[in-house]
Amino acid sequence: MKKVKIVLVMAIAVFAVTTAQAQVSFGVKGGLNITEMSLDSKVFDTSNRMGFFAGPVLKVGLPLAGLGFDIAGLYDQREAKINDETVTQKSILVPANLRFSFGVGNNAGIYLAAGPQISFNIGDDEYTWKDTKTSFENAENTFQLKKSVFSVNVGGGVNFGKFEVGATYNIGISKTADVESFDKVADAVYENRKATSNTWQIHAAYFF
Repeated sequence: MKKVKIVLVMAIAVFAVTTAQAQVSFGVKGGLNITEMSLDSKVFDTSNRMGFFAGPVLKVGLPLAGLGFDIAGLYDQREAKINDETVTQKSILVPANLRFSFGVGNNAGIYLAAGPQISFNIGDDEYTWKDTKTSFENAENTFQLKKSVFSVNVGGGVNFGKFEVGATYNIGISKTADVESFDKVADAVYENRKATSNTWQIHAAYFF
C-alpha cells in the first residue's frame, strides 16, 4: 500500500502545479527495454531479453528554472529466459519523475530525471515447466510473478522542440517473482528463490 501511496502523491503533486503558472505538455512515449534478471541460484539459469513499452505521458515544467515533473501510463511487455523457458510479463507502468532541464540552444535541451515507478501485472502470473537438464528429472519449476512491483528510475536525455530522446536505468526495489523447484517424488521443495529485475530503457517521445 505504501508503494501505491508514493506514486499517488507524486501524481497529485504534478496536477497541483498546473494551476501555478506551469507549462504542461501532453504526449506519447515508446521505447525498448533490456531486462537484467537477478536470480542467485545454481539450479535456475537466466538470460537477458528485450521488450518494449508505449503509452501517454504528461510533462509539467515548474516556474522554478529548469525544474519539472513527468508522469506516464505505459503498456510494457518484456521477456526473461529461465532454464531455456521463456517467461512473458505484461504490465502497466506508472513512472513519476522529477526533472531538471537546461537549454543548449534555441530549440534544444538536456534533462536529468529520477523518481519512483510502480508496475501492475496484467498478464499471466504463473509459469510451470518440467526440469530436463538436471538430476532432478521429476522436478516441476514454478515462476510466480508478483501483482505489483516497486522500482526507481534514474536517467536523462535530450529534447529537440517537441521531440525527446532518452535513456533510463530502472532499479528493482521489490522482488519481481518467486521461483520454486518442487521434487514430486520426494514431495518436497529443493529450491526456492526470489527474483528481482533491473532494466535499461531507451525511449523516444513526442509532445503535442
